[in-house]
Amino acid sequence: AQEVGPYFEEKLNSLTDLAIVGDVRGKCFMMCVENVANKETKELFAPDVAIGDRISKHAQKRGLIVRPIAHLNVMSPPLILNKGQIDTFVEILRESIMATQDDLVREGLWNG
Repeated sequence: AQEVGPYFEEKLNSLTDLAIVGDVRGKCFMMCVENVANKETKELFAPDVAIGDRISKHAQKRGLIVRPIAHLNVMSPPLILNKGQIDTFVEILRESIMATQDDLVREGLWNG
């Protein structure tokens, strides 16, 4: 965990280029992605948008389980994850966040 944990942090932090990712925080294998409606102001999505749940459902369809807590997605994967698995993990999470963004635009809940 001490060897690969920082790599997990680094890879998750790469998600901050996505429009709704307001912050990535945590340490090693206990991490969280905060999802926001406005990156500059850190304004959150309305609770009924269920942004964390939406991302979690997209991830689960792709074989990844992340825990939704309101506007957050929390991750605490097995400590034996290797770098290749982390790359896959983050790729799936990225795809899931992007799919969620597309859904929000299509539903008129966010303008991107």
